Amino acid sequence: MKHLYIIFLVLILILIPITIDVFILTDRHYPIIWSLLLIPHFIITVHFPSWKIIIPVAFSFSILKYIILFASEEKIIEDEIPLIILGTLVNWSVFFTVAYFRMKYHYALEEVKKLTVVDPLTGLYNRRYFDFYMEKTIPYCQITGTPLALILLDLDNFKKVNDDYGHICGDNALKHVSEVIKKTVRESDAYIRFGGEEFAIVMPITDILNGQQLAERIRLNVEKSEFIYKNTRINLTISCGVAMYNGETVTQFIENADKSLYQAKESGRNKVVIFK
Repeated sequence: MKHLYIIFLVLILILIPITIDVFILTDRHYPIIWSLLLIPHFIITVHFPSWKIIIPVAFSFSILKYIILFASEEKIIEDEIPLIILGTLVNWSVFFTVAYFRMKYHYALEEVKKLTVVDPLTGLYNRRYFDFYMEKTIPYCQITGTPLALILLDLDNFKKVNDDYGHICGDNALKHVSEVIKKTVRESDAYIRFGGEEFAIVMPITDILNGQQLAERIRLNVEKSEFIYKNTRINLTISCGVAMYNGETVTQFIENADKSLYQAKESGRNKVVIFK
């Protein structure tokens, strides 16, 4: 709906210089009037910061201007044609300069947004994103009555990996497990680095048994994957706890999955335990 209002406003602003030049100033052409087209240009640049939109719109506006101008030949004096072309070039230089800085601002803003919700080490979403995601997902599940499952998984003996091979190796191990997670989960799932060596996977429209099956696939894929650091193959395994949402608070939902994860750790590691 917001975009419709913007498009409507742009159309109105396009009609203003056309109306002034064609119907009000009927005696001759005034190049400055067509500079008013910069205003809808700027509005489009602000609300649709994409070169795929900005460039075609700029050329379309110029074509529209020349069609209208040369359709009324009696208004155009031959000596004015270079002035008209120069006016177009000046307008383009102003518009594309503003568009360039708007795009730089847009890309910088997107990077800042990305940094606030993406873990820089693994490329997975971070805890902030998890909180945002749950704020939207849980009300949806409550309204629709659809199931929601949560996996918490943890690298087994991660401290030993750091102690034996160093923290750089530990970082690479986290990246390796992250890649396995990304390749195993579904597009509808949210995968998060929860903190340290712990990860979370939120699975909308998924019951406890399907959540358990996905956790088992991830566990097997990590166990079978080949992680090599400085020509040394290091065996990595994970433990998983799975819980299903049953109307409790988000904190309690996480605690349920965490209890299952703790049981998996206590009962020998490298296994999946579901919350009952």
